[in-house]
Amino acid sequence: MASAPPATPNPTHIAGYNILHICGFLATSCITLTAYFSRRIHRSPNWYMAMFMWMWWCIPYSLLMFSGHQLDVKKVPVPPRALCTIQAAFVYASPSAVSLANFGILAQISSLLFEALYEKPGLSKKISRSVLYAPLICYVTIFFISLSVGIDNLPRVNRSSTGAYCNIDHPLPSGISSVASLVAAVLILLLELFTFALLWKHRAWVKRMKTSSNPMPISLFIRVVCFSMGPIIGSIFSGSSVGSNGMYHNPAIVLVTAGAPLLSALIFGTQRDILCVWMFWKKPSPYTHHLSSKETVGTA
Repeated sequence: MASAPPATPNPTHIAGYNILHICGFLATSCITLTAYFSRRIHRSPNWYMAMFMWMWWCIPYSLLMFSGHQLDVKKVPVPPRALCTIQAAFVYASPSAVSLANFGILAQISSLLFEALYEKPGLSKKISRSVLYAPLICYVTIFFISLSVGIDNLPRVNRSSTGAYCNIDHPLPSGISSVASLVAAVLILLLELFTFALLWKHRAWVKRMKTSSNPMPISLFIRVVCFSMGPIIGSIFSGSSVGSNGMYHNPAIVLVTAGAPLLSALIFGTQRDILCVWMFWKKPSPYTHHLSSKETVGTA
């Protein structure tokens, strides 16, 4: 049965949604390029994977904006089916992939902490590569499953009532996306608890790190932990709407998800080494965050 035509979108909501995605894309791009081209900043493949996922997040979510089909409900009740189906597939694939990318950063930091505390190898290269490429594998898998469902159920592909993007009125894409996001959130939560226990057990060592110039990224771990609470909370919303696509029609949740890339940029872009590069008029700081070198998770 075809879904009913969406109600007239709120122009203010649409404007806020578009502005958040544009700002998020520009901010994450600026931070990623700064880290890549600066010789004073060292980041791992896991970090670049996470930032890339946030950059890419903004593009498919904005396809209706680029095509001009967000507010033309009366003129074009249903956007082009091909465009709508492709965008919906991207939308379902994004949340779990981004969560797994955040998990990759946490896994890397936890591995470095374990190595520093016990002087034993952390993650093996095989596991490191698996963690690094898991977001891409998850993204591609959910995308093609959702795309296949959308092609087989074209009458159910439509613009959401918010007008921001398209969704598929079918339980399979939303169900797979929700379950994958929930699994990623559980992995993040378990790894956070493990790392917190590790730091608490060796809190004397942590205090010494705070007063030394050791590059162990404890502050980055705190940043990632704070930001990773988002996928855990988000999985609760998505899990409660399996089969109903309810979250895709809730303007508040849509705006919150639209602001996630910008929040990511603020968290990862305010680290000291990146700020020092931007403040070029100041003398370079001897402090450098090392998340690469032979210890970097995900390198060959």
